[in-house]
Amino acid sequence: MTTSIKNINFSFIFVLISKLCFGQIELNPGIDTSSVAHKDILKFWTEYLESRPSKGSTAYLDFWNEDIRSNLKQPDLTLHAINTENSTLLMAYPTILSILPYKNNFYQIKTAMGWSDTTSHIKLLAIVNHYVKKTDDKYKLYAPIEVEENIEVIDYNDFRIYTVTGTVIPQETLDELIAFIRKLKSDFNIREQKKMIVIYGKTHKETDTILGFDFNLMSSTNNPSSGISDLSNNLIVLNGLSPIFHETTHIYLNPIFTETPLLEGLATFYGGSMGKTLTENIKYLYNHVSTAGKDVNLYGILEESYYYVDNSHNPIYTLQGLLIQMAHDKGGVEEVKNLLSYPDFDAIFRKYFNLEGEKQIDAFIREELRKRAMK
Repeated sequence: MTTSIKNINFSFIFVLISKLCFGQIELNPGIDTSSVAHKDILKFWTEYLESRPSKGSTAYLDFWNEDIRSNLKQPDLTLHAINTENSTLLMAYPTILSILPYKNNFYQIKTAMGWSDTTSHIKLLAIVNHYVKKTDDKYKLYAPIEVEENIEVIDYNDFRIYTVTGTVIPQETLDELIAFIRKLKSDFNIREQKKMIVIYGKTHKETDTILGFDFNLMSSTNNPSSGISDLSNNLIVLNGLSPIFHETTHIYLNPIFTETPLLEGLATFYGGSMGKTLTENIKYLYNHVSTAGKDVNLYGILEESYYYVDNSHNPIYTLQGLLIQMAHDKGGVEEVKNLLSYPDFDAIFRKYFNLEGEKQIDAFIREELRKRAMK
């Protein structure tokens, strides 16, 4: 999620990549390092990569200009736009492709992140663009939202949206988002004032351009819409508008319910998944399970947190959302809070739903799925 890029299971890739060592930084053949400026920027960028930028580190922050640092706790928008836990710049080997003059005295640094297999074929994770400018005899990094002229800013009290110039966001959607945030704050007694940052493109290409990608692995899945939330920056990244309420739920409610395994269900309850409402996803999953037969262990896939159907549906989000829906039907928001107080699925089913044993739980989930699909 709404389609979410978290839905596509690339865990096998991330496990593989995480075992890689951050080795020597390569220069692509043909890169221009002839001028003093190019050599200085290459040294600056190499030092940045060697600082191992990630949300768990702080050394890399000194490379960024003060303006972007005052707005974003983590100013490098490429770092966790592919995977929220693993830094893009640490998941593969870097090859610097080019350092070229850009407009307004900026230079653009283009870097490929990838690795090779045993046959020496290249596997590409991403191609990222970063921008540098020299001020007071020091180079500093800048984000595309500071440099690109075709990026428009839409500013409200509770959120700021960065999108491609000329993109039309219906006023109705903006008003609904304002009301939605207000309701979340009221229902869950949120007093903290925060400003959510939204990166929005109608397509992956637009979204990637705003973030600083020429290519990233997740964009190749060809999802019609997708979203990701970055809590450290109060940031959501949207390819298409449909994930906006799902990802906004994460920004506001994830920090409150840190122990529950139902966060994706909570976001799906409020904002749907894969561009479809929870009700639509429940109907689809029930039909799928009915066709597939009784060998689908619904409790098992909930605990495992993985069951792939296609790029348009996420059964895990749907099943989690079903549990949230059941609690809400029972007693509204207060009952949802009660359900979210349980730290794992064993406690949820044994203590909240008073169920014992995998077979009993599976039958219970299947029946609840059927009842709601038939409405």
